[in-house]
Amino acid sequence: MLRAGRAAAGWFASSMAWRLVLGLFLVEALWLVFSAQYPMAFDENYHFGLIQLHARQWLPFFTAQPHDASVFGAVVRDPSYLYHWLMSFPYRLISGLTDSQTAQIIFLRLINVALFGSALLLYRKVLRRIGVSAALATVLLAVFILVPVVPFLAAHINYDNLFVLVVPLAVLLAFRLMDSLREKRVDAAALLGLLATVLLACLIKYPFLPVMGVTGLFVLWQLWRAKLLSTLGLREFAASFGTLRRWKQVALVALSLVAVGLFAERYIGNVVTYHNPLPACDAVISQNECERYGPYGRDHVYAQEKSTTFHANVFSYLWQWVYGMWYRLFFAISYDYTTRPPLLAISVVSIAAAVLMVTGIVLRLRPLFAQKPYRQLVGWLVLGYGAVLFVDGFSAYKKTGQPVAINGRYLIPFLPFLFAFGGIAWAQILHRYQYWRAGIAGLVIGVFLLQGGGTMTFIIRSGDTWMWNNATVRSVNRTVRSAAWPFIIGKGIY
Repeated sequence: MLRAGRAAAGWFASSMAWRLVLGLFLVEALWLVFSAQYPMAFDENYHFGLIQLHARQWLPFFTAQPHDASVFGAVVRDPSYLYHWLMSFPYRLISGLTDSQTAQIIFLRLINVALFGSALLLYRKVLRRIGVSAALATVLLAVFILVPVVPFLAAHINYDNLFVLVVPLAVLLAFRLMDSLREKRVDAAALLGLLATVLLACLIKYPFLPVMGVTGLFVLWQLWRAKLLSTLGLREFAASFGTLRRWKQVALVALSLVAVGLFAERYIGNVVTYHNPLPACDAVISQNECERYGPYGRDHVYAQEKSTTFHANVFSYLWQWVYGMWYRLFFAISYDYTTRPPLLAISVVSIAAAVLMVTGIVLRLRPLFAQKPYRQLVGWLVLGYGAVLFVDGFSAYKKTGQPVAINGRYLIPFLPFLFAFGGIAWAQILHRYQYWRAGIAGLVIGVFLLQGGGTMTFIIRSGDTWMWNNATVRSVNRTVRSAAWPFIIGKGIY
């Protein structure tokens, strides 16, 4: 048994195992790119429409509200615009080559798959830096890409895919800066790169604000501990900057100035004009226009219909939030928002794994984080982002009386970190039982692979109308669905 455990661990640690995980991800995501009907449910038409809107001009932001843009909200002051502007350039290219919307959609979806695939490479680097073994990193990321909504999101035209990429990038830059602080230096390239990354990331999607806040405070604390929050730190920064090649100095300064300028134009400009970095839609444009914007219109109707006796109970909402997040990580959803529940076996295993993960983190909390600044930073990022996400959802619940905008995909950028902490904890608890560790890993991956993990939940739960209107696409998916269905445990139960 010990020999078998070591052999399994050795295989998971191999480059071949990691390449298989990446290959599996690409197969999953590309299957959806070429199968799933447009628009996919996670606001794909919204993001595609904004990309088309940005393709009309060269500036990254709008100086006035476009006359036909109310369906997208108050885009003139929306902070989350950078993804759409960047994606407008490949859209300009493909739209110049073909008028086929299907070809344009598939081309842009492929770019999003590349963004998410690149993020997987960065997540592996982060996991290795926080003490996850090569074998465990492969296992955790294999489970990650087999969460049904993960490849589903990756196949979308959606700004979440760029958001997923910049999270581990910012963490790695922070790690590099912390490395220099430990040696009583200030890595100028890492500091300026981190500054530009977090500021620009806030313009991809405003929920990056808590990530920026936690990272900034943690870096300041590390500077203070290293006694570099002073003129000594400035001298060390200048010395490090002086060692860089001239082109790199110019590039870093220019990038930092652009990032500061764009961030200030949007967030500080919003504070000055609207006294809020994230002004409500109807503070910028008329309410009639805002009601054409889906989320605003939905919340407005719910708020109008809310019972006068409604009382927002935080504990009741907490249960709805946790359940909703889990459900929407494992469910299937079509282009017209028809939903199907998670499959039974993967539901049971995912809940059991989540309970074990939390239990392991609690049992090993001090050994996990004591004297480990890299893990501390990542842990605070998970807590900070999760707390803001919950508070924001609860605020909407109080306003509307409905548990709106509870989406499991919002957790995706931080799931690898949660998996890592749970994996490290149980690796420590079972350190003498390598066979058991390999067996548990194999069981979880096996159930996910064979019982609807990844793209298979979508295929099994779908119908022909969920797919592109193409006979071959529908026939292939129908064949796979028919072949897989007899092996699914719990048919008709859930």
